[in-house]
Amino acid sequence: MTNLETVVHDAGKAERQIVAGLEWAEADHLAEWLEMPISRLAELLQIPAATMTRRKAQGRFAVDESERIVRLARLWFMACEAVGGPPGARSWLKRSQFGLANRVPVEVARLEVGARTVENLLQRIHYGVLA
Repeated sequence: MTNLETVVHDAGKAERQIVAGLEWAEADHLAEWLEMPISRLAELLQIPAATMTRRKAQGRFAVDESERIVRLARLWFMACEAVGGPPGARSWLKRSQFGLANRVPVEVARLEVGARTVENLLQRIHYGVLA
């Protein structure tokens, strides 16, 4: 289990880790899980390329950046549960979804309000509510 997985499932630990700043490795894990280049992940997290380069050198993210990483990781784990594991989650998060007005979940989740919409849809799918 990675630190990011623990953080996503433990609100107290999440708060402490976000305030301390997530380590670079956590973004690397998330990019690997989503099978996307770190540059695409940075775009989704709204972190400029130059800032990502600095964060890699520093080894740690700022509070707001850490919060966005945790937000996307939370959706990753929810999708894994709702649609049957990593391959399904990866596909689901990167394809347009009828329940999101044919928008792509990782794009919708750029803002907290969008992430909540994606989360709501994943919960409906997980619990078998017509989505």
